Amino acid sequence: MNLVRAAALWLAVALLGFTLLTALAALAYPGGTYCEPAATSYRFWGNYFCDLTAHVTGRGEDNARSAALAEAAFASFALALAPFFWLLAELSGRRPVVRSLGLVSAFATIVLAGLPSRSGVNLHAFAVFSATIPGLVAVTLGVAGLVRGRSRGAGARVAAWLGGLTLVSGLADATGYAYALATHAACVPWLPAMQKIVALALVAWMLAVATSAWRGAARAWV
Repeated sequence: MNLVRAAALWLAVALLGFTLLTALAALAYPGGTYCEPAATSYRFWGNYFCDLTAHVTGRGEDNARSAALAEAAFASFALALAPFFWLLAELSGRRPVVRSLGLVSAFATIVLAGLPSRSGVNLHAFAVFSATIPGLVAVTLGVAGLVRGRSRGAGARVAAWLGGLTLVSGLADATGYAYALATHAACVPWLPAMQKIVALALVAWMLAVATSAWRGAARAWV
């Protein structure tokens, strides 16, 4: 197995771990969102991912089990980001900068798991933007490279479209989060929903890159 396929397999396994651990964390979550404090279970479109990492919920219930699973999920996602940005760097031709920014984003994602929103607004915001900004820059450069290299095959074209969708939705989510932070708005109903859209788009994009690599299209990148 060559290095590209090994990275693609690593990415897929880490994403599977993230999905399973997040699902288990959601099942163990006692409930409560910023807009629905009395909710008795996890709301996919109403809760933030970071709600799962708080050891105590907003209404004071123990959330240690869910938090442990969520922290493991964040770590698994960070492990998926490392090979993803490596593969994206190869495909886009922006190797040093995309790799470097991607590693920063992956490391900050792990830190973010230990700093849920209720650990302190400013500290949490710093962790969020430390993970988001380098990731968005890396994604922007990667998408630009994919668009320029559309002739490389159908797999690269699909990756370019999914990358564009991820970038647009990610910028919207980051803008919404900055707005909520600046206005001290606790309940922004569409923001956790937008976060999920970004997550779904990103996971699809990551899998598209991994699939393209596994099929051998990535051999021309290096």
